[in-house]
Amino acid sequence: MHAQVIELQLEPERLELLERLVRSELVPALREQSGFCGALNLTDRERGETLLVLLWEREDEAARTLAQSAALLGQAFATVTDLVAARPRSVTVWEVDARA
Repeated sequence: MHAQVIELQLEPERLELLERLVRSELVPALREQSGFCGALNLTDRERGETLLVLLWEREDEAARTLAQSAALLGQAFATVTDLVAARPRSVTVWEVDARA
């Protein structure tokens, strides 16, 4: 299993909207994708930072570029990226060694 970790920075007042969009639009769209295993949205409200962790069966699925993800997820991904209104600070792929 592999994780794609997307690091975002937003104004603190936009974090709640991002959380709602991730739960109501992005995660349901991700569930339709082959190889998707789960998601975590980690938030530091004081710093306005979010780590969106997307779990995938294979490394090549986790290594998709954001442009490729946008093509697959359509409007759900576009809505989230419009909210961010900037590029993520980083997008990295990690091997998942343990999951409970």
